[in-house]
Amino acid sequence: MSAIERLCLEEALLRHDPLKRSWAIVGTHDPVYNSYLPNIEEAKRSNETCLIIMGIGGKPELLLDVEKAKADNVLTIKRFSGGGTVVVDHSSLWTTFIGRNDDFPHVDPYPKSIMSWSANEIFHKVFQRMKADAIHNSVSAERKTMIMETKPGGEMTQDVSKTMTYSIDTPNSLNEIPDFALRENDYVLGERKVGGNSQSIVKDAWLHHTSFLWDYEEENMSYLTLPSKKPDYRGERDHDEFLLKLKNVYGSIGDDSSTRRAFFYHLKCAAHESFELEEVYLKDAMKVVEDLGGMKTWFEGKCRTKILDLETHK
Repeated sequence: MSAIERLCLEEALLRHDPLKRSWAIVGTHDPVYNSYLPNIEEAKRSNETCLIIMGIGGKPELLLDVEKAKADNVLTIKRFSGGGTVVVDHSSLWTTFIGRNDDFPHVDPYPKSIMSWSANEIFHKVFQRMKADAIHNSVSAERKTMIMETKPGGEMTQDVSKTMTYSIDTPNSLNEIPDFALRENDYVLGERKVGGNSQSIVKDAWLHHTSFLWDYEEENMSYLTLPSKKPDYRGERDHDEFLLKLKNVYGSIGDDSSTRRAFFYHLKCAAHESFELEEVYLKDAMKVVEDLGGMKTWFEGKCRTKILDLETHK
């Protein structure tokens, strides 16, 4: 499932799930190539590595280097939710929560209340677990190496009394791993942003989704301009100084794929502490879209996630 198909599915579940379920949706996605929708301008697109996603009310002339995005043929879309502009790629970690007001009477259906709930009840626990994993894997490992000696005549012998021990130095320690926090409208580790948030609020439900920065190409961030409305804690920092790759903090846990799986596993565990979870397959969620006529019909009809024409800004 591509990023744009993910957004289409999310809105369908928010607005049209006949069972009125609350949802948690996690995963990584291809930024360009679709499974359920025709691939748009596939032959013309030169940049297949990233996708620009704007909030529904975003103005590209204010938020993007439009000429650079056009020159590089970067697919740009407007999602159905509000919030700012992000650049996502294959390594972005996507999390979405859909909450029905009846299921969440303790969460006021407003962005600050929703973010406080997700930060305190879900992501604080996730990053605590990630930190514990990183520290565990960063503890100096003591290994013993057997010394092999040669007898006269060339015969090998083992001297078990002679062993060597050494420790493995790693960049992470208890004090060097920053704590997770909600800072203004951002998820941060220390003073640097690690996730972009946005919400969509309807009559009887709300949706909160985040794209966490596991890794990214610095060049891709050049498509974004510095917004005129910035959080106070950002100051005048550019993207490189303001953003933080989670890979650089938790990379000691394992390879990229296993560590990203660990993130989603810890999210599931955190949610399980508060909820009764029922896992469903993608095909079960897609039935809601099929009941709307299928992904193509839904996308071309009432779905509010749309591809943006950078020439006309529509």
